[in-house]
Order: sequence, then C-alpha cells, then structure tokens
Amino acid sequence: MKRLKTAKSILSMMLVLSLLTIAFTSMIYAKTDDTKAYKDAIERDVKKVLINGFSQYYTINNIQVDFHDIKINDISVKADLHVTMNTTLKAKKVEELPYVKGMLKKVNLEDFNYESKAKTDEAVLKANKDKLKKEQLEKVSKEIEFKFNDLKQYINKADDNNFFLTVTADVKDHKIVQDSIKILAENVDTLVPIEELLPKSSEEMEAEGFRDMELALDSQEQNYSPALYASYDRIAARDYANKWSTNPTACYDHGTTCGIKQARNTWNNNTYPYYTELCHNDCADFVSQSLHAGGIPMDSTWKRGTPANTTLAWVNTGSLKSYMLDKSYWKASNYTSAAAGGVLYTSSSHVVMIVKNDTITRQFSGHTNDRNQVNYSNVSGYQYYILWD
Repeated sequence: MKRLKTAKSILSMMLVLSLLTIAFTSMIYAKTDDTKAYKDAIERDVKKVLINGFSQYYTINNIQVDFHDIKINDISVKADLHVTMNTTLKAKKVEELPYVKGMLKKVNLEDFNYESKAKTDEAVLKANKDKLKKEQLEKVSKEIEFKFNDLKQYINKADDNNFFLTVTADVKDHKIVQDSIKILAENVDTLVPIEELLPKSSEEMEAEGFRDMELALDSQEQNYSPALYASYDRIAARDYANKWSTNPTACYDHGTTCGIKQARNTWNNNTYPYYTELCHNDCADFVSQSLHAGGIPMDSTWKRGTPANTTLAWVNTGSLKSYMLDKSYWKASNYTSAAAGGVLYTSSSHVVMIVKNDTITRQFSGHTNDRNQVNYSNVSGYQYYILWD
C-alpha cells in the first residue's frame, strides 16, 4: 500500500513538473515571439521612413537592418540597430541635380549642358559678359568645372548609406503602439531625429546651390600658395579613410560599457602601429593618416613615429587644426559644398574625413567611434575644411 502511495506521489510530482515545464516553455516562446514581432515592426517602420525620404532622388536597391541590442519590458521597447541602404541616384547626368540647377541659375545658365572646359568658359562668358568681372567669370568656370568633375563619379553608381539608429516605442498588449515609435540617428558625435538625415526638398537644395555660387562670386581671392595644394589627392585621402574604417557595433577590448566602438584588428597597423598612449582616442591620428595618404608631407611638427617621436599636431584635434591652418593647407568651407577629401570638426573637437557629397547625401569615415561611409547632416558648431582652391 505504501509503495502504491509513493508511486502515486511520484507520478503527481512528475505531472506537476511537466505542467510547469510546459508553462515555462510557453512563456519563453511567447517572449521570443514578442521579440521577433517587435523587431519586425521596428524594421518595417525604419524601412518606410528611409524609403519615403530617399526614393524621390534615389533608386533603393536594398536595405539591410541589423539589430545589435534590444531591451523589452511590459510597457516599452528600445533597440539599437545598424542599417545599410544601397542606393543609386535617379539623376542621369549632373545637370539634373537640384543643387547644380541652383548653381547654374545664379549665373544665367539654366539650359547648360556640360561638354568640356573650353565650352564651359565660352558659355559662362556669353551668359554673363556684361554682368560679371573677368575674375568672377573665371571663378564661375572653375566652380562649374570642379563640381561636374566631382559629381559625375556618383551618376549611375550604386553606393551604400550607413545609419546607426536608436528606436524607442511604447508597448501595449504585446504589440508596439505604432504612433509612439521614435527614431534617433547617430550624427557623427550626437543623436538627432532621423528626419534630419533625410534629403531636403529639391527647392531647398536648389537654393543651396544658388547661394554657394553667390558666395564664390562674392569671396575675395585668397593668398594660398598653389604649391601647398598641387600634390594633394583628395580622392586618395578619401579612399584611405574608407579602406581603413569599419562599422563595428561592439568595443574591441574595452568591454561593452566603454561607449567607444572600435575594431583595431581592421586598422592599418603595419604602417601605423597602435600605441597604448593613444588609448581609444585616435580620431585625429586617423585623419592625419588619411591626409598623408592624400599627399600632405610629414615634417618635424606633424609626423607619426614611435610614441616618443609622434607629434601632438598628428594626434591631437586642436593641434592638428592649428597646424593645418598655419601652413595654409586648409581653408574654411561649409556643409553644402565641402566635398570628399575634406575634413569635418564637431563642436566637441571630434574630427572625421568627409568621404561623399553628391549634393543630396553627405557621408564621413573616421575613428573613435570607427565609422565607414556613415550619413551625416549639418549641426550648429560643425566646421568644414577643404584642401584645394
């Protein structure tokens, strides 16, 4: 009898354990299903925002959304994600870009079609002979020549756009409340609403081109020595910055709480060995490397060697800027016109390389954090420098 009771007790306990296991497993699956549903909802919303924002000017070839962190509770969800969107400009020639239309409108060339420098000089003179001085005519031709040569590289070329986003939303009854979704985008060293990284209207971009041509006409001739710029290859500098930067989502050796995303194993360590003296702050070091790859020569004030032989101007953001301005290697530019191979300083003295400006989208590559071809927008306090006249 005792054995029978014992057996019944064991069976009862096994039944209870089975029921608890089933219940626990169901809870796990429910939570997993909620997480997937939340991710799907966030991904749909992010894609919708990007497609609506960019599709007027670009063919959207692909959008890849990678979640690298998601936190969920009963009332909210927060996710960090990296989005790569591959696009191709819809404009089939440079003249179709709104910014360029504005440039040309300022100098009475609304029907201009680029053929050659000689043809440009002829068209500029014909349209502005009695309106502009000789030096202004030369400036106009120079601006048009530079812009058309720069922008033609983006026509009919598929290119990646990278975004680092933080998405938050309210949750109710295991579903995301759709109108509560907020998307913030990393913008070099700050977070801004995703809308600030979306293209402006064609009217706004046309006005930017008009204004930049106006500034070029009104600017006084600068006394820069051509020898300082003759050997600078801004495309080589851009290519270096893109080659030796990545988009990691975790810290390399500081742990996940350091706040700095790096992948030092992808750096150009053979040429520029990592020094512990740099700690994780190598943004100026990386920009110096890129500028040197573009042809700016080292000297006793600006050089990279052993820790004892590396100068402050190479690795310190403030000293780098002072050196480049003192040497007249840099001149001030602005958000709308600074092109690939230029340099961007934030208000916190972070510095990165500008690697793209197709007049609709701007991108940077840099270190601290490691970032590769990431879209950015203008922020009050940002400073832009170029190394060509």
